[in-house]
This record gives sequence, structure tokens and C-alpha cells, in this order.
Amino acid sequence: MERRGGSEVKQAALVETPQESLHAMAEVKYAGHREKKKRLTSSQIESLERSFQEEIKLDSDRKIKLSRELGLQPRQIAVWFQNRRTRWKAKQLEHLYFALKHEFDHISNEKHKLQEEVMMLKASLREQAFRAHVSGVYTEMSGAETIVDGYSCFLVEDHHNTVPLPRWAVAPYCP
Repeated sequence: MERRGGSEVKQAALVETPQESLHAMAEVKYAGHREKKKRLTSSQIESLERSFQEEIKLDSDRKIKLSRELGLQPRQIAVWFQNRRTRWKAKQLEHLYFALKHEFDHISNEKHKLQEEVMMLKASLREQAFRAHVSGVYTEMSGAETIVDGYSCFLVEDHHNTVPLPRWAVAPYCP
């Protein structure tokens, strides 16, 4: 090393690669600024968890009180609470997602069953309308009427009582 103007300057080797140069600059730049991360003890974590269970938000007085009790910096307490709230919110979203998914699956299954039932009822109505049209004797109809493709379709109330209906009142089939 040589001295220039009161500061020490490291002479670069002539064969230094760009990656080596960047690595060396990073070491010099951050050498004095890097502190080892201090881990919390289990008793500190338990105390912070109890405090979090009481109130998930941290006010200034509480932060200072906890930092004195636990021997931590107030900023460490604030960061711990912020991280804990983030984990708590993620867990809440996960629970909500699974509850909604379960509800969706249940409703989806119910819808599928109802669609199958509708298809069976439509098939039954088509069959009844076809039989009634062929035999010329029609089943007694209720007052509920649906218009499908310009034809009137009636819901069947009673399969045993039959009355003839005029041809204009019954469609060849109802989908």
C-alpha cells in the first residue's frame, strides 16, 4: 500500500477481473457498516407473543416499555410487531380462503345436483307431452305456464287424472 494525500490507497493488481474488483469494492464499502443480526431469545419471543395477543398494534409507550423489559431496541420491537402482523394477516387470509373454498365446493355440488334434477324433470315432461300428444288424452295441467319456442308448456300436477286439451294448447315437446 502507498500513501497519497493522507489516505491509504490499495494498488490494484494488473490481472484483476471485473468480478474481483466489484467484490473488493463491496467489502471495503460495507466492512464497517455490517452488524451481526441478534436473535431473540425464547423468553423474549414469548413475551412479545403475549403482548401481540393482547393488542396487535403497538403504540409508542408500549414499545418503549417492552424494549426496557426485554433489553431490545425500540426499533427491534417495532419491526418484530410489523413482521408478526404480516404473518398474522397471511394466516387470516389462508383461513378465509379455505373457508370460502369449502363453501364454494358445497354450493357447486348442490348446483350440479339441481342441474341433474332439472334435466330429469325436463325429460319426464317431454316424455309425458309426447305420450299425451300421441294418445290424444292429456294429463291435467296446473296454472303454471312457460313459453318455449312459441309453445305453451304446463307443469304436471297429477298423473292419474286426464282431460283432453285442444291441440293448440300443447307443444310437441317442451325442452
